[in-house]
Amino acid sequence: MVEALEVRSGARFLDLACGTGGVALVAARAGADVTGLDISADQIAKARTLAEDEGLAIRFDEGDAQALPYGDASFDAVASAFGVIFAPDHALAASELTRVSRPDARVAITSWLEDGWFRLNNRLRPDYEGLSSIRWSEAEYVRDLLPDFELRFERGQSTIAAGSDEECWQLLSSSVPPLKAWLDTLDAAGRDDAGRQYLELIADGALTREYLLVVGVRR
Repeated sequence: MVEALEVRSGARFLDLACGTGGVALVAARAGADVTGLDISADQIAKARTLAEDEGLAIRFDEGDAQALPYGDASFDAVASAFGVIFAPDHALAASELTRVSRPDARVAITSWLEDGWFRLNNRLRPDYEGLSSIRWSEAEYVRDLLPDFELRFERGQSTIAAGSDEECWQLLSSSVPPLKAWLDTLDAAGRDDAGRQYLELIADGALTREYLLVVGVRR
C-alpha cells in the first residue's frame, strides 16, 4: 500500500483505522510524517509500543473514522488496510476521508472479496454489522462513495500462516478484534463448534484470502 501511494519523505500520511499500525510503521520507515487513528484504545496502545520499539515518531490517536479529528486537506496520503471498510456508515466515513485529503492526495484502501470466510461469517454471525464491508469490494459502489477521486482497482492475495492449522486458528481467533469479541460471547461448546468450522477453511497452517486494492488520486 505504501508503494502504491508513492510516499515521499515528509509527506503527511494518515493510516486510517490503523489497528496495531502495520501500514503506519512502513510509511514512517519510508520517511513520511505519519498519523495513525483507530477506534480501539487497545489497538492504539499496541501500535504506540511497536513504534517506540523501532524509534519511530508516529502520532497515534484514538478516534472514529466517521468523525476525524483533523482539519480539511490535512494529508497528502491516506491508507486504510481492511479498516475504514468496517465503519458502519460507509458514506460518512468516505466523506471524512475525502475531507482530510488535500487536492492531488493519494488514497489506498483494501477490502476483502466474498469468499468462504465471508460466507461462513454470514452464516454464523448474521447480525454482525461488519458484513456490509463487502460492499467496498464493488468497484461502482466505491466510485459512488469517492466521486472526488480518480480510482483504479487491483486484486491481490493475503496469507496468514502459522505452524499448523490449529496454530493459525489460534492466531486468528485471538488477534482479529471482531472475531475475538464474538467468540468471547459463546460458551465453550459454541467456541469449539465455531473453531471446527473455521478450521475447514485453513490448510497447511495457512489462511489465504483474496482482496481488492483501491488506489486513487483526488481530483
